[in-house]
Amino acid sequence: MQLPAHELDELTNLGQKIHSITRSLMDDLRPASTSVSIPAADRLFADASPATVYLIEQGQVNCELNGKRVVIFEPGDLIGLQRMLNLPAGQLSSAEAITVLPIERDELIHHVNSTDSLQKLWSYYLVALSGWYQLALSQEIRKEFQPSAGFLHFSAGETIIRQGDEADLVYTLLEGNAEAYCDEVRVGQIHNDEIFGALAVFTGQKRIASVVATSDCTVLTVRKEEFIELVEHQPHICIGLIEEMADKIKQLNHQISNLQDA
Repeated sequence: MQLPAHELDELTNLGQKIHSITRSLMDDLRPASTSVSIPAADRLFADASPATVYLIEQGQVNCELNGKRVVIFEPGDLIGLQRMLNLPAGQLSSAEAITVLPIERDELIHHVNSTDSLQKLWSYYLVALSGWYQLALSQEIRKEFQPSAGFLHFSAGETIIRQGDEADLVYTLLEGNAEAYCDEVRVGQIHNDEIFGALAVFTGQKRIASVVATSDCTVLTVRKEEFIELVEHQPHICIGLIEEMADKIKQLNHQISNLQDA
């Protein structure tokens, strides 16, 4: 099985592992039914017994939820488990004829419980299947959240952030150089690809420093609401910000020490 769009390598590898487990599970299974060919249809298995699962042998099956294609099942995939357990399931369809091997519920349950090794393999299959869907959901959540960003350009000497203003944007310096000032005292430098202006967004306070372009600059801006949501979905961004803030505090402590020694 695979996602309709590009998927993470971890998903592809896990999907291959699930296929391997499925082959091992089906090796000694001898169902009463034989393989059947089913023509292309918008509603596959709509009138079929919910007590039957299907092993895809040829072709692809699409699974849709709320009108959106979410998963593509391929040869080697076992489909129909949700219906077999009376769980919510998506709508299955195919754009081409498919070949499947029907397996009755009682046949499958008897088979996977016939030996200790098959019981363990069946448990492994279910855990791997659950892991695949969790990883797929994680990828889709990150992909769907695309903050509406904007680009701003500043000439040397222009103020990017003004101390005391409301914090409604978070910035990333893409090109150029900038410096931070607190009460007109230079307190730091902004480097390329550095995120700045986030502290006031997190604390809900007004800007505690100004940032001035020291050369022509291009910055990327993200609204504070979208930035907070982005951090919730991708916590590693917050870790990077904490590391940058810790480095800034270290630099300020060094400046204070030098002033005291002067």
